Amino acid sequence: MDFPFIGDILEFFQSMWDWIYSGIYDFVKEAFVLATKVAIYSYFQALLFSLDVAYEVFQELVSEIGISDKVQQYYNMLNADIRGALAFFRIPDALMIIFSAIGTRWTLKFVPIVGR
Repeated sequence: MDFPFIGDILEFFQSMWDWIYSGIYDFVKEAFVLATKVAIYSYFQALLFSLDVAYEVFQELVSEIGISDKVQQYYNMLNADIRGALAFFRIPDALMIIFSAIGTRWTLKFVPIVGR
């Protein structure tokens, strides 16, 4: 009595054994790769969120303290020729970017979890 389905059952168990013996390594490796990618993506998303929070906090602090008004007042006290030369080389824009970056970096220290 030869039953053909016994060969199918044995083939099924053999393929299960092959997967346990060698396929589990590939499965676990791919799972760790996926988990690492998710962790890195989540870290960058949290970092971008915290940068946005720190920038908003710094802009509100500067506007509440009145630093930007003082800087604008002293900039307007400069000679018109000097202001024109500075505007030609876009020095005020560069200084604004630099000071915003410094302030954002400083306020980023106070953001929980991501800030250092």
